[in-house]
Parts: sequence; C-alpha cells; structure tokens
Amino acid sequence: MKNSLTAVIYLQPDQISLRIIELPSLKVINDVRSGLFDIGEDDKTANYRKNMAAITDNIEGFKELISDYQVDNIRFYGAYEDMDSVTASYVADQLKVRTGLKIEWLNNNQLMAQSMSYIVDQLPEFKRLSKHCLYILSIGLDSSTLAFFHHGNFETSWEIDLGGAQIHRLVNQLRQTTTNPTEIIQDYIGSKLGYLAPELTQQQKTTMIVQNAPSLAKRYVEKHQKIGEIDRKKFRETFNHLLIPQDRYMYNNDIDLAEAQDEYILPNYLVIARMSELINPSSLYVTNLSIMDGIANGIATDNDVSQATVNNMIRTSADNIAKRYGIDFAHADFVKKYALQFFDELRPIHRLSNHYRLLLEVATKVDDIGNFINQQGHYRHSAYILEANPMIGLSDEDNLIIAEVARYHSTESPTINQSHYRHLDEDIQMPVAKLAAILRLVDSLDDSRQQKISRIQLKLKNGRLIIKATSSDDLVLESWSFSQKSQLFGDVFGIKPVLKEKEGR
Repeated sequence: MKNSLTAVIYLQPDQISLRIIELPSLKVINDVRSGLFDIGEDDKTANYRKNMAAITDNIEGFKELISDYQVDNIRFYGAYEDMDSVTASYVADQLKVRTGLKIEWLNNNQLMAQSMSYIVDQLPEFKRLSKHCLYILSIGLDSSTLAFFHHGNFETSWEIDLGGAQIHRLVNQLRQTTTNPTEIIQDYIGSKLGYLAPELTQQQKTTMIVQNAPSLAKRYVEKHQKIGEIDRKKFRETFNHLLIPQDRYMYNNDIDLAEAQDEYILPNYLVIARMSELINPSSLYVTNLSIMDGIANGIATDNDVSQATVNNMIRTSADNIAKRYGIDFAHADFVKKYALQFFDELRPIHRLSNHYRLLLEVATKVDDIGNFINQQGHYRHSAYILEANPMIGLSDEDNLIIAEVARYHSTESPTINQSHYRHLDEDIQMPVAKLAAILRLVDSLDDSRQQKISRIQLKLKNGRLIIKATSSDDLVLESWSFSQKSQLFGDVFGIKPVLKEKEGR
C-alpha cells in the first residue's frame, strides 16, 4: 500500500493544498487545505515571498501528515501566475532551503490543459454534453481560459486577461472613487471579452461548463456528483443581488453568509454572466473538478489516456497557429513525416526522450509561420510569433525550445555567436541544436515545396548518414539545398549526411 501512495502539494497565490492519492486508481486518501493567504496588491496576484512563513508552516504540517501515511513520493507544484522567471527562481530556492522540497512551476497553459483533460477523461457526462458545441470556462485568479470542443474534440482555446483576484482588486479600487463600481466593472469585462465575439460559435445546441467557481459548485453540484446544471433564473436573481452594494446583500436570503464572505463570488458571477451573453448556451453547468484533480491525474504515469488528451490539445493548438498564419500544409506534412522518421531511427545518436519527439512534431507545423510577415528572415519572425503565442499544455521551457528550433531551422545556426542561443539555459542548448539539425536537414529535402520524394531510407555507416531518397522527379534543387543545410547536422552529431537519389516508379 505504501508504495502506491503519492503526496501532491499544490501552491497557489492564495492557498496551499495537500492531497494524498493512491496510484494508479487516483483514489483520494486525504485532502487538506491551508487558510487563505494575502494575495499581491496593485497589478500582481502572486505574493509568495510575503507569505513564505505561512507557506512553510503549512508544508511542515503537511510533512507530518505525509509521514503518518508513510508516503515516500512527494510531488510539489506551484502556479506560476504572474511572476517573472527571476522571482520564480528566488521563491523556489527559498522553498528548497526551508522545506527540502523542490517545486515545479506550472504555467496557466499547463494547468488548464491538465484540468480540462481530466474533465474530458473523467467526467461521465462529457461525451453527451460535447456532442455538438461545448465551451469550458476555467476561471483563475489572474486570468481565465475558454476552451471550445466540437463533437467531443478539442478545437481551440483562448487565454483571457480576467481573473477573480484581478477583478476583486479593481472593484476595491473603484469603491473608493465611485458609488456604483459594478457598472464600470461590467464595461471593463465587456471590453476584455469583446474581441472574442466574432470567434465564438452560437448554435441552438451549445453547452457551457464553468470550472473553478467553488461558490457555484457548492450550490449546484449535489453530493457525490461532479457536475450540476445551473438554474438560469436563480443565477440571474443571485447575480442581480450581488450587483447591489455589499452591505445590503450580506443578509439577503438568496446568499448565505459563507458566499457573501467569498471575495471572488462577484467577479466570478460577472465573468460568467458576460460570457453567457456572448455564447448564449442552451445549457449552463458547473463542475467541482479542480486544477488539483487535473494535476493528480497527470501524475498517474500509467494514465496514457490523459497524456494523449493533453498531447492532442498541443497538436491542435499548433495546427491553429499554422492556419492563422497561412502555412503550406502539404510541405508541413512532408517535413513532419520524415522528421519523425529521422528522430525515431536516429535515437542511438540523439538520445532524446519522446517528449522531444512531440516538440519536434510541433516545430514542423509552425516553423514557417514567419513567412506571413516576411519571407526574408522568416525564421526570426517565426520565433518571435511563437514566443508571443504560447501553446496550451506546454511549459515555458517547451515553448521556448520550439521557438528556438524554428529560429534555427533555416539559415542561422545555434552557435555561441548567436545571442539567443548563448543565453539559453545549458540544459536545453543541446536539445535545441539537435532538433534544429534534424528539422533543417529534412526541410531541405522539400526545398521546391513539391514533395517530390516518396520514400526515405536511412543507414548509419562509417561515420556517415546515408539518406536514400526515392523520387520519380529530379532532385536538383533539393540536392543543392541539402548541400547548403547539412553542415549543422554534421557539426551537432559528428556524422556527415550523404544524399543518394533512387529512381522511383
């Protein structure tokens, strides 16, 4: 029993939680939470350094409980929220020194992908509710995420610059200057969501699920259930009561004292109400499945279904970016097919994990998006577009690797003379160089963008990589491009690539 237990600690700006789970069943053995912390002021939500004493005190209590259950495996995660990388490093080091635990920061895109994949995989009603059009609105402290599913498949997502803590701060600021701040807040929320209106699908059979709204979940989700339908009339009545000054609704019969003391209840209702107006769902639901559920689900290494769901979200996000910037899909499919073949057959020399295979696959989809801006130097444009458009499900490091592989897939090489490469963390410099070398080599084999090659065979022999390319057309341009772009592969792997043409039928 003891070997099957895992302790999951999850740190958020306003709270820290512990869940002891049994793997691989994900059965919850114990679930405890700290009291609420003070969140940051002004424009910052994360205030971990100020709350360090309270955080470490709670962790010490968690460690005693973990010891009581004789759990050896402890996983410690934290919400990255609005920190910069330097602050995150400082906080991680302080936590390591004080508690002996190493924290893994998860950005919003990772958290949302994990929690939504849990809904997809574990919510019995998901298949029925997503039969037509389904939106999942996940409300965070600093920002929120809206995901769209069609016929059960993930199609796209939007990160929205609206969160419960953010709106709560704004309400408090406005209360000092105006007697009715909610009207201004509603306009503010409308301005943040207005850009989404043209992209949202309004159909008769559209469902919306709200996540991370504890007050609504408590009200509408019955005991031992994971989801509950929101009574639209009661929701509107409660919302109208919340819009009146706080001291008047504190004792309203429709809102209990615990709800009234929840500082995020009004922000949550405001966001949900405005989003409902834009989507106009025929059914509105709330789920009590949390981000912690998603994290715990992701830890179950045997849960291939969950990881497959996240990976599909990542691939779909890459496809969406590729479509937005008008890439040549025939060329991208060619490069993806053979880049993955190179990766699989050259494992003995690159020694990279399957996770890097996924990153290479994503890079093949988006490496040419910079052509949308300018064909000249398109690889640089690709890099900064990708840096500004992180994909759901990927860590900041993963997104950076993909951007840098795109930067070096064409002309520039990842050397010490390149400032971007020089400033990369040493742990990812080699993976970037290896993936870029493979991608550049394969990209050269379709320089004409006509997919002349129908088959490729690889063979390592006497310090050379023999590439036999079968084609019924001439490969003059591809051969020239190959000769120009193969040096990086030789520099990185110490193996000279040689292209040999084989006539096909």
